[in-house]
Amino acid sequence: MMQHECFLAYAPRGAGLLCAVAYVSGEPDIVGWFVGAKGRSYPSAYFRVENFFAAEQKRFWATAGSDIYGGWRYDYARGDSELDPTEPVDDDLCHVLDRLEDVFVAEWLVFKGDLRFDVEKAVYAREGWVTSDVLIEHRKLAKFDREGPAWTFYSHGFNDEVLRYLIARWPLDHYNSSPARPARSESARAGHRPF
Repeated sequence: MMQHECFLAYAPRGAGLLCAVAYVSGEPDIVGWFVGAKGRSYPSAYFRVENFFAAEQKRFWATAGSDIYGGWRYDYARGDSELDPTEPVDDDLCHVLDRLEDVFVAEWLVFKGDLRFDVEKAVYAREGWVTSDVLIEHRKLAKFDREGPAWTFYSHGFNDEVLRYLIARWPLDHYNSSPARPARSESARAGHRPF
């Protein structure tokens, strides 16, 4: 599997986990997985942005939750447009996306019900940080840019244009009301990147 890029945002005194997204680039497309806050829930989805690196019209296909084998159910490039019928996902791509989610989650996230969740939640409580049903491993938060109310992490090769495109269209609350997001701080540009 190709090296993935990722972005995570966490508000320690606000909503908790705002979003986490990982993707791989297969020009002209990008494919990946995201999870984040929407109200009090944390929906996730696999996605494909067709023609992301091309001049042609883009399609932002997403699954219903993490049901990759149920096919592409939404085209967020056209709003919250549900596809009928669904578009099947190529079997090889299903395996790539499933593996991407597994690797990304194992490296960064802990979900309620996971054996590690109570330990992580206790650390968050000691620090006075907000918890939710999805937590970032507390040891990973040391890698985050902590300037401002939302702490952020960008992997070394993360493309800002990918995030700008996703946040303007995805069904998550994070930055959904404003497609322009704050620029990376100097510390985010200079460090906090383990890759």
